[in-house]
Amino acid sequence: MTRTAKIATWIFVGVAGTLVVLTLVAAAGSRTGPLRRLVVATLAERLNSDVELQAFSADLFPSVVVRGSGLALRLRNQPQTSPPLIEIRGFTVHAGLIDLIRRPRRFRHVALDGLVVNIPPGGLRRAGKPADETSARPAESTLPPLGESPIVVDELVADGATLRIIPRREGKDPKEFSIHRLTMRSLGHGQQMPFTATLTNPIPKGLIETSGTFGPWQREDPGSTPLGGNYSFKNADLGTIDGIGGTLHSTGEFSGTLQRIAVKGRTETPDFHVELTKQPVALATSFDAIVDGTDGDTYLTRVDAQFLKTSLTAKGAVVGLKGVKGRLVQLNVQIHEGRVEDLLRLSVKGDRPVLVGNIKLTTDFTLPPGERDVIQKLELAGRFDIGSAEFTDPKVQEKLSGLSARARGLDADQAASNVTTRLEGAFKMKNAAVAFSNLVFGMPGANVQLHGSYGVASEALYFDGTVRMQATISQAAGGGVKGWLLKAVDPIFRKKGAGAVIPIRIRGTADSPQFGVDVGRVFKK
Repeated sequence: MTRTAKIATWIFVGVAGTLVVLTLVAAAGSRTGPLRRLVVATLAERLNSDVELQAFSADLFPSVVVRGSGLALRLRNQPQTSPPLIEIRGFTVHAGLIDLIRRPRRFRHVALDGLVVNIPPGGLRRAGKPADETSARPAESTLPPLGESPIVVDELVADGATLRIIPRREGKDPKEFSIHRLTMRSLGHGQQMPFTATLTNPIPKGLIETSGTFGPWQREDPGSTPLGGNYSFKNADLGTIDGIGGTLHSTGEFSGTLQRIAVKGRTETPDFHVELTKQPVALATSFDAIVDGTDGDTYLTRVDAQFLKTSLTAKGAVVGLKGVKGRLVQLNVQIHEGRVEDLLRLSVKGDRPVLVGNIKLTTDFTLPPGERDVIQKLELAGRFDIGSAEFTDPKVQEKLSGLSARARGLDADQAASNVTTRLEGAFKMKNAAVAFSNLVFGMPGANVQLHGSYGVASEALYFDGTVRMQATISQAAGGGVKGWLLKAVDPIFRKKGAGAVIPIRIRGTADSPQFGVDVGRVFKK
């Protein structure tokens, strides 16, 4: 074939191709109805849903523009009282002319207005299947096999969307996330779909930026749809949680399925504080968790936290309760190497802690949902051991040094200036009051056993107990006439293995404690 013939042939093919396209365009002008039915049938088949579409139009020249409004997709056999899986106020679809006649049909860009995604709870994982599958089997599909999706979307953009997680438990309010911008690419059946999203987390309130992959969509069980990616949680306001404050920053990765998302992350809160004390500390954590994306329940497999000179580990769960707004937090917390002054900074008012020293602690931590302050509703139950403790008030420390010397039968001028003490015991906190049992306060020469309570907000003290000394009452009083006269009462206080056992009581407040002998118990048989 000559060069001229080749050129003529290509011209003919080009003209013929153009005529074919023009013919398709002319024919397509009256095919809005079939195209609408194709869209509805495809969505129904691929998502196993009943589809509602209020309005639909298609312009196919000079490029394809499809518009629609009032789109709703509801899982088949899902109760009508429950919200649809997907609600879209309006949408616009763009494609090229050739894209409509290719297999699969490809749309270049989809814009969604008023998108609402209602993630069904785990209890609806079979909502797409009738109760009697054999008696209600759908008719044979006329669409291509699932591996041959008739529609692929290059890019989908939704601004101002809402992600709503429907709780598994009845009576609970859904958890809503405002999605400022969502972009997904390569949407089609049987494949992973890359996405980016910017959304607002409700509590604690802050901005989340996330990217990753979603899918393939599991039409029979939406909760098992896989996803993975990473996130950045910026400027989260902890003040939206009653009783605490600070600005949290977090980054991490996630993977799994909607109903079981494994999350590994880190947080930084440079100004974490409890509203009662308003004393900020820098708090850093790393964590591993499992999140049920169908109802928002979170199971913390491990949390490592560091603030000031104290490290702690925790594990537990953050779950919803039937008919109750908010979530229940249950943790087991352990401190193997910590400082008591760090804990007091968070829980007790005042710039200077009353006590410093090493602390070991284990406690069950329960924070019920509700509108009350964190301190008012927080519940604790555990044990602690404080070693090498010293009181920061010089006057208190001086009195303890003197007491230690007298308890050993020494003169006051023999008192050591750096006497350290040890505290250990069990505690329970409820309604902003801490109840102590088997509280032991030890120092050289003396051992104090107490039980009672401390008001976190009021700082009120109410304790009863005993002081067990090496020395007798007369020896503790020192020499001279006073010591000689007190020899008469030594038998009253002497107990086996101790020089004296004295019943005491402590009242007042942390700033102004009042110590006294419980005379009533002295002579009680």
